[in-house]
Amino acid sequence: MCYEALKYLKKGGPGRGPSSGGLIINISATLQYTAAWYQIHVSAAKAGVDGITRSLALEWGTDYDIRVNGIAPGPIQDTPGMRKLAPEEMGNKGKRETMPLFKLGEKWDIAMAALYLASDAGKYVNGAIIIVDGGLWLSRPRHIPKEEVKALSKVVEKKVRASGVGVPSSKL
Repeated sequence: MCYEALKYLKKGGPGRGPSSGGLIINISATLQYTAAWYQIHVSAAKAGVDGITRSLALEWGTDYDIRVNGIAPGPIQDTPGMRKLAPEEMGNKGKRETMPLFKLGEKWDIAMAALYLASDAGKYVNGAIIIVDGGLWLSRPRHIPKEEVKALSKVVEKKVRASGVGVPSSKL
């Protein structure tokens, strides 16, 4: 996606202002900053997104005056991520009571981080990953026994497949 955006941003298309270059905002996560049971695929992918963000910020900032930044959301209420990683079946584990600020984030919080990066207030920010998780990544991860995670994982996977939301339809 970044490469496709580059074609337009370096030509002065939408997203490029007259006094500054363009901006790309990548969305990552915070799982890769610690560790979580059965999330190696997510951790590897999101760490890759963070690495791409920093490398492109250096390369494209120098070559094209295009800033590349990232947002790493933590637990955001009413999102598919929360339904999978902290399902109702977990009870209070992974919920508000375990958060440093004792609340989950809102979609609005992510939107405001993006707005900051896209505004003049963030015009000198390049290569940054803004963590929007209420400080959760700073605290030690709450350890949940592996067997409990395994049992919950099966329940959640069954529920997700039954709902059809987030289930790939392609057979590739």
